[in-house]
Amino acid sequence: MLSTPTASPASGDSTLPRAETYDRRTIHLHWLTAVLVAATWVLAEVIDDFPRGMPRIGARSTHIILGVLLIVVVARRVWWRVWHGQRLAVPGPRWLTSIAAAAHLLLYAGLVVVLMVGVANAWARGDTLFGLVAIPKLLPSHTQLKPTLESLHRFMANALVIAAAAHALAACLHHFYLKDEVLRRMLGR
Repeated sequence: MLSTPTASPASGDSTLPRAETYDRRTIHLHWLTAVLVAATWVLAEVIDDFPRGMPRIGARSTHIILGVLLIVVVARRVWWRVWHGQRLAVPGPRWLTSIAAAAHLLLYAGLVVVLMVGVANAWARGDTLFGLVAIPKLLPSHTQLKPTLESLHRFMANALVIAAAAHALAACLHHFYLKDEVLRRMLGR
């Protein structure tokens, strides 16, 4: 959805077009995803620092709940993007648009893979949510499954955070170096 022309605060001219921005739902889902990824990753990095027992179970349970919430948000975000979301072109040469499209695909794919491996990891480990709900341990005879999935989940999550940091850096380069509206349109007006 393109923004309608509005008055420029400095000039009072009502014919100047306002920069394109994403729709509110796209913006909210983007930032909610970013916050959930950051919170889930940070918590995963400090889970082992919690004392054994209920403090660590609570931290791991919170990590799992945040992961489930992230699954819901990502599913909603993908559904919205495919059916209703607004797509805005990346300003600049065609190769830049291709890189941006590939980066977004990589971020979405990375999110889905990390979340799927996280679910598999919880089932391989067998767990409890706050000591109240048991997550059954599937395939208990496969003893190497748990450490393999834990390592894969950690590796993929770290790769996703690095890709997200590169995405944020690219937005900052657009804003400060290329001086275009790429970052501002995800901030809304």
